[in-house]
Amino acid sequence: MILNKEYPAPNPTMRNLVVSLLFGVFIAFFLIFFEPFEINISSGKNTIGSLLFFGVISTFVLFIFLYVLPLFLPDFFSDKHWKVKHQIIFCSVILFIIATLNGIYTNYINSMSFSWSNYWWIINRTFVLGSIPFSFFILIDYKRRDVINKELALNMLNEKTETKQTPKIGIHSIVTDLKNEIFTFEDRDFSYAVAEGNYTDFYFSGKGELNSVTYRISLSSFEKQINSSNLQRCHRSYLVNLDKVINISGNAQGLKLTLDDNTSEIPVSRKYISMIKASLLKKF
Repeated sequence: MILNKEYPAPNPTMRNLVVSLLFGVFIAFFLIFFEPFEINISSGKNTIGSLLFFGVISTFVLFIFLYVLPLFLPDFFSDKHWKVKHQIIFCSVILFIIATLNGIYTNYINSMSFSWSNYWWIINRTFVLGSIPFSFFILIDYKRRDVINKELALNMLNEKTETKQTPKIGIHSIVTDLKNEIFTFEDRDFSYAVAEGNYTDFYFSGKGELNSVTYRISLSSFEKQINSSNLQRCHRSYLVNLDKVINISGNAQGLKLTLDDNTSEIPVSRKYISMIKASLLKKF
């Protein structure tokens, strides 16, 4: 089912800040020019200033959900488990919060006491206006991303040449966050690394097996200590050895790199796609 397909989780990006602002502006001007929900500026109950504040409420809620929460809860807002259904539920919660705050504000500016009938009236109409377009947009956006990334992966595979460079032998000595702890490895043995909080799991191939070892070191700190074009960051939680890549596929979240152990699939997020593409095409 399409609802169980992978979808990019919200990230604290500048794009989401802009989306929050533009959505609030849209809500404010929509109310002013179309006067839905029995709003009537000429009656004097609702002023342009009061209607603009509905947009402020929407912008504030979106800022919290699209930027602040993903910033402080990166493990929850992770591409590892985020799917289309999660995005639809997430947007529905946002609509519910916006509708609730707008309902409270409506009662305030009209000097009305709280009533469940008015509250559900606001909730129902907000969901009618918002949930259907939101769900439709998410489904269309999923299909668009899925097609684009699958085509990108196919093009990258088609552009590779028959000759492949021999992997370079590089030796790295990494200092961890623990006092006097250093570990050493060769490029050709390293497959990928996955960050887990303050620790990173490193996967090494040898004797036909893939083994892992965990060290107390952030992925960013590890990345700064290596000097190799083979080992590259491809995701906020992953770093991969490009010499181990044997296949590339795409989905709505980005690209997937299949490694030579035929079991490991490493995600490439939108931020790193262009860099990984350029590096891989140099190697093929």
